[in-house]
Parts: sequence; C-alpha cells; structure tokens
Amino acid sequence: MTPVSAVFKAMLAKDVRRELRSKEIFISGFLFSIILLCAIYIAVTAGNLKFEKMGTGAIWLCILFTGTVSMNRIHQSETANGCYRGLILAPVEGGWLYLSKVCANLLLLGFSATLLVPLTALFFQLDVWANLPYLLASLYLGILAFVAVGTMVVVITANTRMKDVLFPLVQLPLVVPVLIGGVNSTAVALEGKAPWDWLQMLLAMNVVFLSLGFLLYEFLLEE
Repeated sequence: MTPVSAVFKAMLAKDVRRELRSKEIFISGFLFSIILLCAIYIAVTAGNLKFEKMGTGAIWLCILFTGTVSMNRIHQSETANGCYRGLILAPVEGGWLYLSKVCANLLLLGFSATLLVPLTALFFQLDVWANLPYLLASLYLGILAFVAVGTMVVVITANTRMKDVLFPLVQLPLVVPVLIGGVNSTAVALEGKAPWDWLQMLLAMNVVFLSLGFLLYEFLLEE
C-alpha cells in the first residue's frame, strides 16, 4: 500500500468511524430534514399549491441546510482537537486529504439524501421509481459538487472568530450554480426524461471544483 492510499484510507476511515460511533451529525441532520419537509408540506397544503411542483425544491432545501450544518460540525471537531496540525504534517499532498474529506462528506450526505427520497415521494406524491437511475445520478452529482465546494470553504473559515456565521455566508453564493443544476436535473428526472444537459453541467462543475480543491487544499490548511 502506498503512503498516499494509506493516508487516504486512514482519513476516510477515521471520519466514517467517528460518525458511526456518535451518529450525532447524521441524527441531527436527518431529523432537521424531516422537520423541514413537514414545514414545507404544511406551507404547500395551506397555500393549495401542487404537491408535485414542490418535491424537487424540498429535496434540495434539505440537502442544502443539512449539508451546511453537517460539514460545519465535522470540521469543528477537527479544530477543537487540534487535528489540523496533524493534517498539515501528513506525509502526502494536501489534495489527497481533501479528497478523503470530500468522500466522507459525500457518504454522509448521500446516505441522508437516499433516505429522504422515499419520504419526499410520500409527502409530495412523487413517482421516483419511473426514472430512478437518473434521479439518483442527479442527486449524487449535485451532492458531490456541493461538498467539493463546502470542504474548501469550511477550511477557509475554520480559524475565524465567527466561523459559524461566515461559513454559510461564503458557501451559499458559491453553490448557487450547483443548486440550479441539481434542482433542474432532478425535476427533469422526476418527469420521466433524461436530463443529459443538466447532468453534463453538474459533471463539469465537479471536475472544476474537485481540481481546485485538490490543488489549493494544502495551502488553505497552512493558512
């Protein structure tokens, strides 16, 4: 096993094992998503809106808020325990540490999103089984781009005094293209069509964001 793969696997296993032991981030994020779904459902019912028009937005609102909270909490634990010093001293390029963090965030948020799909279908009367492969591709490509941006931004704001406020303020404008692509791709998939154009857009954003993160992460850690 090469040093790069050893460090990558160790970092990924550490984040996953910590979450499996505590389940703090998953439980709090998933419960928050359910509460948000209930609030949107009540608002849609009170306004006599069409349920099928709100399902896509509901899914991505849950991903947006849950992902923002979970990524912030994960990196707060790194700051509190002084793990950033160890990350800087790791004998590999910082980009590989970045990819391990992205994979850990993707697993956590992707698992939550997968559980949210049938709940959203139940709330908003969506037919998610008709075009499930394209729906999952839209969600996972969008989530990957979302965590690729968030993993960079949370390191930038980690050592600031108002990191809890600055992280969402800096991140949200940067993920607007991701949300546009994710929402439109998911909407087209729920209509039973193939969202090739939107999937290509999400794939291009993933290439750009992951490349930037891989190149800049070590510098961001040192700063």
